[in-house]
Amino acid sequence: MKHGIKMRKLSRTSSHRQALLRNLVSALLHHEQIQTTLPKAKEAARLAEKIITLGKKGTEPAWRSAQAMLFPAHHYATPVASTSSSILDASVSSSDPETFTPPTTLLPKLFETLSTRYADRPGGYTRITKFGRRPGDNAPKALVSLVDGRRDVVEEMCARAVGREVGLVKTGAQVQKTVERVVLGEGGVGDVGLLRGITRKSLGQVLKYRDGESKEAFVRKAVEHAYKLAVAPNALKELASQEPARAAFRPSSMNKTTSIPHAGRAGDKPVLNMQVTGLGLARGLLGRGGRRKEKKEGKGLLPL
Repeated sequence: MKHGIKMRKLSRTSSHRQALLRNLVSALLHHEQIQTTLPKAKEAARLAEKIITLGKKGTEPAWRSAQAMLFPAHHYATPVASTSSSILDASVSSSDPETFTPPTTLLPKLFETLSTRYADRPGGYTRITKFGRRPGDNAPKALVSLVDGRRDVVEEMCARAVGREVGLVKTGAQVQKTVERVVLGEGGVGDVGLLRGITRKSLGQVLKYRDGESKEAFVRKAVEHAYKLAVAPNALKELASQEPARAAFRPSSMNKTTSIPHAGRAGDKPVLNMQVTGLGLARGLLGRGGRRKEKKEGKGLLPL
């Protein structure tokens, strides 16, 4: 008979392991994204699923079970005037700073915010994303995040992909109208055909349990990224046109051919040469190396 296979022991005693998982789950519910090692991420995600299920039940036994499991929040909220007296109120809120007691529990967020967000979702409230390896012991790292939250990585990348693929075909005000039709499901075959198959699949998974307000926020992200990619080539061309004027104010040793990078794909940032920025010019004229060399040769500083 096999024993000790219910969960990962994580090289800790039972009390230490329980305290570790309670701390990870409390941080996950509060910040909605945490970074830890992959084995701990898997155990924390499994426990977080059970805690959110308790929040969806909304009963007093579920409330007491969640209260016994969760640690206090990692930081306190600001005073808010309130006259409600509910079992979920962990402290008496008042507009008077002298009588205000900051909340030290995650139960209101669990039983109100998260239970409303995942009311129609049957499960799968967390997502684990591998995140390289930790320096030192080379342990695999992972990001644990709550789906449909403000820090959902998959939603962010899907919005950027939709904005990039629509922006390649449409321009100007047509971008926003097309993205709205695609996201809200009002577009025809032509609008949906603008997206790749993998983007359409990811879009359906991200928006499956979203409400109208969340879909509008998704549209704003996609349109904003499409506009950023549209103006990036023009900004790089303008930078290239200003290069001769900038070269007149730089030392001759720094006047080299500056390559303008390609605009890139969704998620990429335009990479600028350090020599054409204000910081690069300041380092070239005022750097220590230039001063020492000029003093050694007895020529003095360059005139500004």
